[in-house]
Amino acid sequence: MEQKTQDERRREMEAEIAANEAMEKQSRQRLIRNLIITALIFVVGIGGYLALRPNKEPEVYYKDGDIDYIRQADKLRRTTNFKSVQEFRGGYAIVSDGNKYGVVDVKGNIVCPVKYDAIESNYSEHYPDLCQVKLSNKLGLVDKEGKEVVKPIYDDMGPVSNSMIQVSQGDEQFYINLEGKRMD
Repeated sequence: MEQKTQDERRREMEAEIAANEAMEKQSRQRLIRNLIITALIFVVGIGGYLALRPNKEPEVYYKDGDIDYIRQADKLRRTTNFKSVQEFRGGYAIVSDGNKYGVVDVKGNIVCPVKYDAIESNYSEHYPDLCQVKLSNKLGLVDKEGKEVVKPIYDDMGPVSNSMIQVSQGDEQFYINLEGKRMD
């Protein structure tokens, strides 16, 4: 009878060991599954952070409450395809892709398309919002929003005087107003 009890005890112990091993195996599998899920959450979280993190470089540089135009021009040279960014004046800068010229604001938004052969920002001291543009050897005017207020169709263009501009087209000279209409 003692033999049977020992056999029963041995079987019970073996069953208990097998049950413990099965529970330990399940526990290890659960731990591995939880580690994999945690790693995936971590990787997705880091990826989301990297994708959505704010740009460390500010949109516009400021110094003592004013726009730092020098640093802003340097930033635009580094972060755009412009070959040159001239000094900012009144919040705008003339830019070039190497062949054509346009105008950008301090955030780098193109205000006047990069399509002109030349742009003169100091065109008129009394009308600082106007730039003289040259396109296919013809002159015109654009405003600070990039709108062509005087189409580039003139061979020569004088300074603004009393809201009038002396222009020439071929052999003919005449005056136009600031909207480009001929004044006779």
